[in-house]
Amino acid sequence: MQVAQMPAVPRGPSWVRAFLGLLGIGRETVVAAPAARPGVKVAVVPVVPTGISGALLQARAALSGAGESASSVWNLANDNRLARYVMLIVIFTVGLGVIVYTVEHVVAPSGTSAEGEAIQITTLERGLWWSIVTMTTVGYGDLVPKTTPGRIIGFLTMLSGMALTSLVTAAFSSLLVAQQLQAASGHEAITDSDHTIIAGWNDRTEAVIGGLIASTAGGKPVIVLVNLLDAEKLSELKYKYRRINLRFVRGDATSEQALERAGAHKAANCIVMADTQQAPGGEDLRSTVVVLTVDKMNADIKITAELMLSENEADIRRVGVDDIVLAGQDTGFFVSAGALSPGLGNAAREMLKASGGAEIRRIEFPRTMRGLSYEEVFSLYREQNVLIVGVISERINVSLDDLLGSGTGWVTGLIKRLMAEASQEILGQDQDKIQILWDPGDDYTIGTTDAALVIAQPLTVT
Repeated sequence: MQVAQMPAVPRGPSWVRAFLGLLGIGRETVVAAPAARPGVKVAVVPVVPTGISGALLQARAALSGAGESASSVWNLANDNRLARYVMLIVIFTVGLGVIVYTVEHVVAPSGTSAEGEAIQITTLERGLWWSIVTMTTVGYGDLVPKTTPGRIIGFLTMLSGMALTSLVTAAFSSLLVAQQLQAASGHEAITDSDHTIIAGWNDRTEAVIGGLIASTAGGKPVIVLVNLLDAEKLSELKYKYRRINLRFVRGDATSEQALERAGAHKAANCIVMADTQQAPGGEDLRSTVVVLTVDKMNADIKITAELMLSENEADIRRVGVDDIVLAGQDTGFFVSAGALSPGLGNAAREMLKASGGAEIRRIEFPRTMRGLSYEEVFSLYREQNVLIVGVISERINVSLDDLLGSGTGWVTGLIKRLMAEASQEILGQDQDKIQILWDPGDDYTIGTTDAALVIAQPLTVT
């Protein structure tokens, strides 16, 4: 049997369906058909209710749909006090604007009030404008009700505006205070990008923060700490580094949730410190877990990890670390250099720290220098008061023994030690991938993958 039907109402909110129902769209009502003999096709036509009963049915459906929609919006705003108050202001503003327009026209259908004044709220648009101005307590006075019922509605609108505006202001202030408390307690979700995360804490972390400040143009890096420091220490740090954007996330650095709140998926760098507070004796294992978690969350992030024991280096390299620093490995060199070669240790320390009088830096060669000889680029940098001392190359595998010879003198040994440590700690590169060419010779040609190793003045911190 073939049945003719009206097109169904498209899927959508209930208030849309109710509105279309007022137009008689989407309601399928069939009339009783006489019994048909087998094999006879009967067309069943939809009939839209007509008359008063049909109008009432449609109005009830429209109100029902609107009620469902309002209930849905209210439920969405139920958990957010500020959103709820804003929604109430919108409802009151629109409702009172429509009411005052209607009342003014019903009471003064001729357009003139009982006092003989011409009504000003002559359109619905003017009614809404008057309601907005009155609800926000601005009170321009360009439009005012001219009838007694209209003035009563105006009085109620003023009271509603003062009450609801105060509620919105209080809710907004409460929201700001809550956000500040969350940030202070370390439970805030970081929304920054390209920032630096320092996971874990030990006595050397403040030196790392100082190095980041000194090495960042303007001296204001965005740093996010992830650890379980107590509130007193945290307050001390925030005051000490109040000139920079130092943020804090309270949580175990091995936790994916804590790293997610720290914005690891949008960070540019992650420095994993050997956390001596949380896992004495197991710092390297924790660091390995942190590196593995961060690398899984963000494959493009650059990860530097501090290790306590050199024998754990192979294990942490397998999980995605970009650079490794061994804690305390400089002690022997600086102590012996100070005893046997006075001044050598101080010179090396000045180059290795970012806040020294001169520091060792990696600078990418501009395209105009590609293909030039080392002698030519040396002269160009010298004109800019920058001393180039070598080339960082990813193409040529040259060891320090090849560069310095096989001498066993004490000074030669110190120089080799300084070069090895500088290439590992300051340049932040994997020795298996990148080689350092100290003074490669005047005829050396700068390649497309080379970078300059220079000694220059530290970046200015403001």
